[in-house]
Amino acid sequence: MKHSAIKITALTIMLLTFATYYFGCTTAETTTGKLAYQQKDFAKAEIELKKGLIMDKADDEGWYMLGYSQVELGKYEDARASFKTCLSISNKYADFMRNYWIDKYNGGINAFNNAVKSLGKKDSVNAANSFADALNYFRATRCITPDSIASYQLMGDCYTYLGKTDSALIMYTSVINKSKSDKDAIMIAKILYSSGMKARETENWDKAIEVFKRVTDIPYLPKNNTYYENSVFNVGFSNYQIATKIATDNKGDFKPYLNEAVKVLEPLATTSKDNALLINTYEILYNSYDALGMSEKAQDALKKKQDLQNKK
Repeated sequence: MKHSAIKITALTIMLLTFATYYFGCTTAETTTGKLAYQQKDFAKAEIELKKGLIMDKADDEGWYMLGYSQVELGKYEDARASFKTCLSISNKYADFMRNYWIDKYNGGINAFNNAVKSLGKKDSVNAANSFADALNYFRATRCITPDSIASYQLMGDCYTYLGKTDSALIMYTSVINKSKSDKDAIMIAKILYSSGMKARETENWDKAIEVFKRVTDIPYLPKNNTYYENSVFNVGFSNYQIATKIATDNKGDFKPYLNEAVKVLEPLATTSKDNALLINTYEILYNSYDALGMSEKAQDALKKKQDLQNKK
């Protein structure tokens, strides 16, 4: 019996020594939280670690485990803050976070590829589910490494496929702000332009003007890009349509809208190399000049339009 008692005491000492070495001098709550983390009980780990870290503020390991647990619980913004605190204490867990990011990123890529395959098979239900899964993986990567352009890009792609245009635009705008790339700017322009065309098709001219102007204001979007030029044209075209309706209904002054159409279309007429777009531009300019009593400019616009048509 005595021999057994000595063995038990020795084992207890070993466990206490291990706990002190592995967890350091921490509160009972932090220790409980770390043990729960090791057991993958992330809900309990978060609860206990949050309690313990109020006192153990400099415990970088605890903050890492808290961030990890919060990711697994889908609490991405909380996780971002926890990881940030961890790194502000030391870089000891930077490699752990990098590997965790890789795991989540690869999971997102796999889910994204599965979604694309489902789209190819016309399986929209599985595609939507896989895109949603991919989105969660990429949201996790974004909180682990906030400056990851790849995460923002792929989140934007997922939102686009899921029909969440506004969320996609937020992601793509973040990409532009980081990459300053015309390629990324064109991607945003494409999405916005499609939204503007929908407004135009329903003759919601005010909305169309608003959206097409947003396209022309996108940073790093080349001025000779088709989305930029066609958006400029559609701002002019929409103003012209509003003026036409006002004049037809005899319900106000239509001239300010014609002047706005002229203001945006005149520069386009001097810079665009797209003959089809120029023909339409000169058509609107001709009608606008004519209605504004600017006969000489109207005839010049008409001639330029006819010259382009003769070149076909």
